[in-house]
Amino acid sequence: MTTGIILAGGESTRAGQNKLMLEVNKKPLILHTVDSIRPFVDKLIVVTGKYNEQMRPILKDVEIVFNKDYQKGMFSSIRAGVAHSEGNIFVIPGDCPFVSKEVVKALSSPSFSIRVPAYRGICGHPIYLSEKVKDLLLKEDINSNLKAFRDKVGYEKVEVNDKNILNDIDTIKDYEELLKERN
Repeated sequence: MTTGIILAGGESTRAGQNKLMLEVNKKPLILHTVDSIRPFVDKLIVVTGKYNEQMRPILKDVEIVFNKDYQKGMFSSIRAGVAHSEGNIFVIPGDCPFVSKEVVKALSSPSFSIRVPAYRGICGHPIYLSEKVKDLLLKEDINSNLKAFRDKVGYEKVEVNDKNILNDIDTIKDYEELLKERN
């Protein structure tokens, strides 16, 4: 069993609007992320926060977990999703939409409990977590973060040839750059 957790609980303050609803090829960004991870997981969870009510109508065939602590940051959303997960886990931010199947396959052959894809040495997403680290993660302080957790536990960096693992749509300018790349 493998669970995919898509993080969609942020406030999108730098974008000034819900960035996950911005469209690429007439489809909201969040749905591109759902489509990129869905074929590789048995269970798919989208963790929502501030924009929970706005996103619910478009999130079909996924489990929605509302993170009541979304204002505490991304790690609180990770913990909320992991608490509902089963088996091994892939964690990916909702604004990392076009990760290739080769990346997910490369991460799916676990030799470490935590595996992180890297493009030219720079770490990206999704992150693979073995079910062996689930309890440790849930016991981690809510004010921590995934990078600190993975560094404490130890991880394997998996070099991939997909710069999409580095996508991070924080601002409207980032979104416009993504549109240029996709056209």
